[in-house]
Amino acid sequence: MQDQAPVEVVSRYFAAFASRDFDQMRALLANEGFRSRSPLTVYQDADSYIANLARVGLILERIVQRRTFLDGEDVCTILDFQFRLSELQTVALAQWSVVRGGKIVCIETIFDASEYVAMFRE
Repeated sequence: MQDQAPVEVVSRYFAAFASRDFDQMRALLANEGFRSRSPLTVYQDADSYIANLARVGLILERIVQRRTFLDGEDVCTILDFQFRLSELQTVALAQWSVVRGGKIVCIETIFDASEYVAMFRE
């Protein structure tokens, strides 16, 4: 089976996230060597990463993919995540994904986490 293009893999990943298909999301991540980093978290394995996103999925209303850039195995996607808490809130973010062998091996998510952190301050 021929590997899918990196942008196609990432697009399938976001479609699975939007539909809360966490099994499909996990299937698109590398079994070994996966890592992820964001302003809030660092993961060294795909299973822990997906477990966290499953919790986020509870409040996720919609994902809007605004723009995607491709450079070899690197895919950068500019997105709006819309969350429903007490009211609908939109978080703009950029996600840099590295795809090798048809699997995402690295995800770095960049966004302003200050409002999120403020919600959980004591």
